[in-house]
Amino acid sequence: MTTEYEDKVRALSPPKALTIAAYSELVAAYRYRTLADKTSSDERRALFSKIADEEQQHHSLVHDELNKQFPGTDFVLTAEDKELVIVGPRMIDVTDRASLKHAFELMYKSERLTGKFYATLHETTPVEALKPLLKKMANECLGHAERIKHMPAGD
Repeated sequence: MTTEYEDKVRALSPPKALTIAAYSELVAAYRYRTLADKTSSDERRALFSKIADEEQQHHSLVHDELNKQFPGTDFVLTAEDKELVIVGPRMIDVTDRASLKHAFELMYKSERLTGKFYATLHETTPVEALKPLLKKMANECLGHAERIKHMPAGD
């Protein structure tokens, strides 16, 4: 039995799904870069910058695969499309400890959601060439979620 969320993901065409995935990677890179810029901890700044760079690389991987498998694809994403991979607003506010904690919650939930998105796509895509990338991306998202989960929300 599948959930309503999984049904929505399964109903996507592969090119639209990859477009949504590429969007999620851009938002994640932006959010991690914001966290890196706002933290006063050198250790966190280095970690968030590293993850932001990883997310930018993930965007390139997904975008390149989209162009390779489905050249000329172009979609305008709806709010509903974006909600399949992102929790909360695209832009995060990090001005104090409470907003940092909230940003961590958004990041954690978004990474988990995006991991579920990739895992569902991996199970259901008819394009065999995409399966390794989708599995890798699902694992990366879940790994980032675990990092965030165990990070205290203070500098």
